[in-house]
Amino acid sequence: MKDHSLQISFRTVLFTVLTVLGIYLLTTVYDVILTISLAIVLVLSIEPLVNFFLKMKIFNKNFFKRTTAVLFSFLIVISILVLAFVYALPELFKEFPRLVETVQQTVENYSSRFSLNVSNFQNISQYSDRVVSVSIGFFSNLLAVFSLLLLSIYISLDWDNIKKFLHKIIPNGQGILFDKIIFDLEVGIGSWVKGQLFLMFFIGVLSTLVLYLIGNPFYAPLGLISGVLEAVPILGPLVSAILAVIVSYAYGGQNMAILTLVSFIAIQQLENNFLVPKVMEKVSGFSPVLILLAFLLFSSFLGVIGAVLAVPILMLCQILIRHLLPNAFKN
Repeated sequence: MKDHSLQISFRTVLFTVLTVLGIYLLTTVYDVILTISLAIVLVLSIEPLVNFFLKMKIFNKNFFKRTTAVLFSFLIVISILVLAFVYALPELFKEFPRLVETVQQTVENYSSRFSLNVSNFQNISQYSDRVVSVSIGFFSNLLAVFSLLLLSIYISLDWDNIKKFLHKIIPNGQGILFDKIIFDLEVGIGSWVKGQLFLMFFIGVLSTLVLYLIGNPFYAPLGLISGVLEAVPILGPLVSAILAVIVSYAYGGQNMAILTLVSFIAIQQLENNFLVPKVMEKVSGFSPVLILLAFLLFSSFLGVIGAVLAVPILMLCQILIRHLLPNAFKN
C-alpha cells in the first residue's frame, strides 16, 4: 500500500510564516509606509533642483556640495509653502463660505423654476465653515508636515549612499539596471512635477486675471480652484469652468456668464492645443484618460495620498516594464 501522507518541507513552512508576517507588518505599519512613500516621491521630485545646484560652478569649482544643495533646495520649497500659508490661503479661505452660499442660492433658484429636486444641495452653506476649518486644520498640522519634510531631507542628504547600498545588494549583478531605473525615475518624476506645477500656476493666474477683468467678485478663490483642479485631467477644468459660470451668472447675469464661458473655453483651447503638448508631452507620456483613471483608482483606496502617488506609481510601472520587458509591447 502506498503512503499518501502529506509532507510539508521546512522551506514551505518558513515561506508561509514569513509571508503572513510580512502581510501583518504591512497592515500595522501602513501609515509609516505611506509616509515613507511620500517622502521618496518628494525626494525624487526635488532631485533635479538639487542636481542643478550641484552643477553650479564659480571659477570652475563646484559652489554647492550635496548637503548645502539639498538644504538650499528644501529651503526654497519650504519658503514657498510658508508664504502661501501665511499670506494667500487665509484670505482665500475667507471667501469660500460666501462662494458656497452664492452657488447654493443659484442652484435653488433654478430648481424652483424647473421643479427640480435639489435636497442634496440644501443647507450646503452651513457646512462651508466646517470645510474651511478642516482645510485650515489640515494645512496647520505642522507636526505631520514637519515630520514629512524632515524625513525627506534626511533621505535626500543620504540619497547617493542609499543608491550605492541598494546597488550592492541587488542580486545577480543587476545593480546597473537598478541605477538606470532610479535615474529614469528621478528625471521622469522631477520633470512631471515641474510641468504640472507650471500648468497649475499658469492656469490659476490666467483664470484669476480673466475673472478679475470680467468683474467677478470671487476671482481669487475661483482662480485658485482652477489652478488646483488643473492637476485632475478632463474633470478638473470642466468642474472649475462650470463653477465659474454659475457664480458669474449669479452676480453679473447672462452677459457675465457668457463672457466667463467663452473665456474658459479659450483657456482650455490654449491649454489643450499648445501648453499640454509642449509641456507634458515629453514628461510622462500618459494620456489624460489613463492619468484620470489612476487618480480615481488610487484615491479610492488611499485617499489624498493615493492621488499624490498615482502618477509616480504609473511612471514606476512604465519604467519597470521598459527595462525588464523591453520587447513586451513590440510587434
